[in-house]
Amino acid sequence: MSQARGLMLNMATVDPAHEDEFNRWYHDEHLPDVLKRFPQITRVRRYRASDGAEPRYLVVYEYDVASEEELNALMSAEHPMRQELWKLYDEAVGGYAQRSRRAFWQVYPEAESE
Repeated sequence: MSQARGLMLNMATVDPAHEDEFNRWYHDEHLPDVLKRFPQITRVRRYRASDGAEPRYLVVYEYDVASEEELNALMSAEHPMRQELWKLYDEAVGGYAQRSRRAFWQVYPEAESE
C-alpha cells in the first residue's frame, strides 16, 4: 500500500441539545458506513473544538489514492456513494447538524518512492 496523501476534513456544527445523539449516530452508524463505501480510507480521527467555537466537530479522513484527481473524483458531489451518504446524513441528523467539507492533497513531504 502506498502512503496516504489525500485528506478530507469534515466539520460539523451541532445543536447542543442533540450532541449525544449526534455522536452516537456518527460513531455507531455513520463511520462504519463511510468505511464500508470507501475502502480508500486508511484512517479516521474525530475531534471536538477545545474552545467551544463552531464548527465544534472535525473529522479527518486519510485516503490512500494514487493522485489528486482520484481524490477529487471521490469527493465530487456527483459521486453516487457521496450522494447516498449525504442523504442518510440529512435524514438522520440534518435537522440539528450542519456540515462542510474540504479535500486536501499532501505537498510536503513528498510521497516516498515505493
